[in-house]
Amino acid sequence: MRVSKKFFMRSAALGAALLFAPTAGATAQDSSSPHGMLAVWAGHWKSHGEVKETQFGHARTFDYDVQCSFLPHGAFMACSFLSLMPDPNHGNRISNGATLFYYSDVDKTFKYTEVHPEGGPDEGTALVDGNVWTEPREIQRRSGVTADGRFVYNFVSPDKILARFEISTDKGAHWTEVDEFVDTKVG
Repeated sequence: MRVSKKFFMRSAALGAALLFAPTAGATAQDSSSPHGMLAVWAGHWKSHGEVKETQFGHARTFDYDVQCSFLPHGAFMACSFLSLMPDPNHGNRISNGATLFYYSDVDKTFKYTEVHPEGGPDEGTALVDGNVWTEPREIQRRSGVTADGRFVYNFVSPDKILARFEISTDKGAHWTEVDEFVDTKVG
């Protein structure tokens, strides 16, 4: 059973965009407000990723250019991302999109809304444990059955993020690493 191509195109783009969460454990922990945590996303990032050869897809690499800044009034961080290479698995299209990050005062969580020219939106919540942010996802498989997915982000320094995307078909008992990302802040 394979996961839909549309999901992997969006997961790679979403992974690239979501890697721009707080980038320094000390900075994120020292921030006294959600606005302060969102502020560390601002900047220009280069993302390099590798899709692993698994039952869910074929091996390939990809690169993204991501630029993040606050919208006027400072409540929302907007990130625009563009694939730097065509994806032969998706008709050689160059993928682009935008993600809006924000803090929900009602839920006391960080959330995002992502859109692509192909349609959207995708919405989700990030779980934070120190320097590690995890974004759980439900994945619709071609068979109609759902699987569990998660992006896991490890903020190792102010200008470097190590991350991965994993899928579980047994309710989280075992995880298969599908994508691996390294992001570097360039400005």
